[in-house]
Amino acid sequence: MLASFFAVNVKAQSAYIFVNSGGEKLQISWQKVDKFALTAGTLGISNQPRYPKEWEDLARRTYAAGELEEAAKYWEQAIAGFEVAGDWLNQAIALGNLSLTYQQLGRWEEANRAIAQSRNLLPHESRVNSPGELKAIAQILDIQYNGQWEQGQVNLALQTGKRATNIYVKLKDDLGWKRSLIAQIKALQELGLYQQACQAIIPVVESKNPENFAIPNQDCQQLITQKLEAIKTSVKTPSNPNLKNIQITGARLLGDVLRQLGYLNESQELLQQLDRVITQQEYPQEKALVLLSLGDTYKFLGNRNKNLSELDDDNHKKYYQAARDLYEETAKLARKNSFVKVQAQLNLLSLLVDPKIGLAVDLKKTKELRLEILSQLSKLPPSRKIVYAEVSLMNSLVHLNTEELKNANNVSNLSSVTSQKISNYCLRNYSIVAESSLENMESVSGREIVELGAKAIKLARDLGDLRATAYALGNLGEVYEQNQQWLEAQQCTEQALLLSQDVKLNSPDLAYQWQWQLGRIRRDGEEKDIEGAIAAYTAAFNTLQSLRNDLVPISRDGQFDFRDRVEPVYRELADLLLQGEKPSQGNLKQARNVIEALQVAELDNFFRDACVVVNKAEQIDTIAEKSDPKAAVIHAIILQNRLAIILKLPGQSELEYQATPVSEKTIRTTLRQLGGYLEERAKNPDVLRTAEQLYQWVFKPIEFSLEKSLNVETLVFVLDRPLQKIPMAVLYDGKQYLIQKKYDIVLAPGLQLIKAKERQHSRFTDIKLFAGGVDEKQPALEDIEFEAIKNLQEEINGINKIMPIKKLLLNADFTLEKIRQLITLKNYSIIHIKTHGQFSSQPEKTFLVAYRSLLRSKDLDNLVKTGTEGEGHTIELLVLSACQTAKGDDRATLGLAGLAVRSGARSTLSTLWKADDEATTKLMVRFYNELRKPGMKMAKALHTAQKSLIEEDGYKNAHIWANYVLVGNWLPLIY
Repeated sequence: MLASFFAVNVKAQSAYIFVNSGGEKLQISWQKVDKFALTAGTLGISNQPRYPKEWEDLARRTYAAGELEEAAKYWEQAIAGFEVAGDWLNQAIALGNLSLTYQQLGRWEEANRAIAQSRNLLPHESRVNSPGELKAIAQILDIQYNGQWEQGQVNLALQTGKRATNIYVKLKDDLGWKRSLIAQIKALQELGLYQQACQAIIPVVESKNPENFAIPNQDCQQLITQKLEAIKTSVKTPSNPNLKNIQITGARLLGDVLRQLGYLNESQELLQQLDRVITQQEYPQEKALVLLSLGDTYKFLGNRNKNLSELDDDNHKKYYQAARDLYEETAKLARKNSFVKVQAQLNLLSLLVDPKIGLAVDLKKTKELRLEILSQLSKLPPSRKIVYAEVSLMNSLVHLNTEELKNANNVSNLSSVTSQKISNYCLRNYSIVAESSLENMESVSGREIVELGAKAIKLARDLGDLRATAYALGNLGEVYEQNQQWLEAQQCTEQALLLSQDVKLNSPDLAYQWQWQLGRIRRDGEEKDIEGAIAAYTAAFNTLQSLRNDLVPISRDGQFDFRDRVEPVYRELADLLLQGEKPSQGNLKQARNVIEALQVAELDNFFRDACVVVNKAEQIDTIAEKSDPKAAVIHAIILQNRLAIILKLPGQSELEYQATPVSEKTIRTTLRQLGGYLEERAKNPDVLRTAEQLYQWVFKPIEFSLEKSLNVETLVFVLDRPLQKIPMAVLYDGKQYLIQKKYDIVLAPGLQLIKAKERQHSRFTDIKLFAGGVDEKQPALEDIEFEAIKNLQEEINGINKIMPIKKLLLNADFTLEKIRQLITLKNYSIIHIKTHGQFSSQPEKTFLVAYRSLLRSKDLDNLVKTGTEGEGHTIELLVLSACQTAKGDDRATLGLAGLAVRSGARSTLSTLWKADDEATTKLMVRFYNELRKPGMKMAKALHTAQKSLIEEDGYKNAHIWANYVLVGNWLPLIY
């Protein structure tokens, strides 16, 4: 642990008991110094003469034994001795260690005073050349960092830590540098700077680090691709045994960072390797910490499997059970009265009682756990960790109280149970928390819950930790909100919001949560203040937009957390804006913008960075008016109790609005069923039935308006994410599919598209086409089998006759390196790829199959950027003719949208499920034959090719012809 390391090891590098005089050693007569004796008497220590070094040794030994009060007294005695001797360096070191001792005791005022005195004695590092003095300064800065961190001064702590790191670099002190980096990781994590945390921890865990004291600049995905296997090996057999402790701690922290960045499988593998390597006997505390981290990763895996799957199975429960077992084991291994033990118990309790997890609640087990946590918390010194622990316990007890009430009233929900009104601890003049023997109470009460919140608020205020105070206030406000005590909820929430927006704190990642909470309180409270709710929700939305680059740190639990804590802000605001039969034009426009922003945020979260920057973007409405006056833009938004349709007709400034009353659950169930039916050739009757139902919801409400506007030829669908998995061409009116009507169909990823190509640069001779693919059976890649693709050569030959292929890479030539070299040399208008691929809501499961390797979406991003960066070139069309969406994943089209965005292509044509090779070849050849015609819109080319396939015997089944979707720009490629 950081604290124990510093207290034992901060030492001066020079002798300090004897003073050289004329070649003789002169012993100072310490017992004659009055001040020194006075200090000893004040501290209640025997006046028996001792040298400062002896006091220092006593302090170190008692600190190491956990006798912190005694250690503090000995440090005081050593400080007085060094001061009398004029030994400023060792006086400063002793003061630093005294500060650390007080930190462990939770005596923050004394800790801060001691570290301030220590720093005042030390010169600035820029004026020091002595290696011994520089090292002492660095180690004292490490102690100051720890104190600032524990009191919630995170940004200040990070600055202090970086100063220490720079000194270690100057000293070429590899061990000190790595320890300092380890200490800074938690500050980077708290600030959501996970990429920086990943970069900083890599040199710590690398076995063959050249000791050049350099932080890598690659992103985390590149680093783990290059180095993770070597890191797992080095942890097992470190090249430098002296650094084994450091490597183990660093590897555990890397496992945490990988989890926070969404690389759950990599986190699991690394932490499991650590668990196998370290033993309880050799590393008792680190063993417990590894198990705790591994438990968190399993919980995340459970969240992901439960919330990103549309399958009704219990696959996620095995991960939750593994997390439960690991938390229980951690609690057994961790030292009694240690925070690690409490954290494991808190995580276990949260897992057991959270209704979203879905485990059966064992009331007896949870009650025992509650009492043990309360007992442990009462014995730990005050710190910011305790604030967050008390808030966590409060939130778990809310769920436990709900279960107890349901059990006591023998009901499945609490709608029929009257809530007990609980005291208001959010009054501005509130200052006293009643002390009660909570651990003696048999069941959870509302008073116990809010008193935990009030204690957390008081402790955070006492520590001067504004962030922890705002966090505790906001969470207590949510407790009142759930209890429908609207006044108390509003008072807490407003105080939390004011603090979060305070210039000293400025935490928009907290502020948006309290703005959202205030919006819910206004919406659901007694006054049902819809206008006030919209104002609060809009403020939350604007806050999220202002820190779009930081959406990843907000969504710290990966995609599950995004769906739980970010996405509802957008959806609930859209719901409020679309209240009533005829929302205002302003509200309709704002609702479109909100859903557009949600789709961008989803992609940011998908890639774990704010990647979706569309250069030369243009509004769809503008493109339609300027380049295609026959295009209508249709938004479909899934709300809790209705499907909202917003229609923009050509030539009209006003938007039309229709709403179909149908529950979100019903819509999602129908979409899941239809998606499954489309993937099977034998299910066409079921396709017709469910596609007709979807037609009634999505298209029927606007059909009359479209028919009345006689000039509409193109339908530009901007669909809510779950709807994107169904090609709109398959909507069925009872007689014919939508594709059989007059409309060309395109799916737009949002309200903005890459700017349409200028006509003067669109001659047939300008088109450069690159084609590639793999049709050979591949060995299993990452445990996935890929069968041979048929008709690849036929497809390539057919296209080449119509539109000459400038370069072709097939099979063994279709590799990442060769594609990179090729794209670097040429700017291609069209990239046509026929190979297996998969789209998933998980980035690591979105890929194309190259020769004996997988191309991830980020690989494609890097490839395209290599060839186009700085040259103003954009790929006009990316064609993926053998891909499919992941089964059981209701957001799999995130992968398609993400890949389309990463490629930088104006348009992407792809298959959505496993295609019929022969039909795909026919359709692609016909598509290119149409596309080469001057003025032919891409959407019209696909429409014509699909209609011709439907009319051909053997291809009328929707499974065959509906498997194609055009995403992005729909305008002509050639004029």
